[in-house]
Amino acid sequence: MAPPSNQDNRPWRPDAAAADIPAALPAATMVAVLPAEWVAPSIARDRVRRWLTAHRWSPAHRQDLVLAISEAVSNSVEHGYGICAGDTISSALTLPSKIIELYGQVITNRDGVRRVEFTIRDYGRWAPSAMLCDRRGHGMTLMRACADEVIIEHSADGTTVVLRSRPLPRPPLWPV
Repeated sequence: MAPPSNQDNRPWRPDAAAADIPAALPAATMVAVLPAEWVAPSIARDRVRRWLTAHRWSPAHRQDLVLAISEAVSNSVEHGYGICAGDTISSALTLPSKIIELYGQVITNRDGVRRVEFTIRDYGRWAPSAMLCDRRGHGMTLMRACADEVIIEHSADGTTVVLRSRPLPRPPLWPV
């Protein structure tokens, strides 16, 4: 599959200042537990963007994954827990045990090609949008367009979404 844009073919350059460059690559995994509130997609976007930047993920690939994860987390809030966009924070506060788990893992093949796999998990009951808030319905399409593979599993215990990225070559050596 072709890269999302020619931006992926350019050498990696740090976003912003050199202070953003860690001394070494961060952990190959990330974990976040998010509240089932409408602030969760924003928190997920920020954490994933920072983690992928630290792993030198190309800008176009990073943006695609951040969008896909934001959609998956939004779907957990809305479809998994039935919290409609525009619901006030007080309605979310009545549901303190409702969480969304976000796991990320960098997988590097022997040839140096890297992928990242994200798992988004909620413990709610999936409800189609027609039964909830409105009929927007483009989240799944966006996730499939932004990731190489999307797996969605519904069960009585909740929903799990697995997003696998497009392959990315090994990052260049850290600047000295």
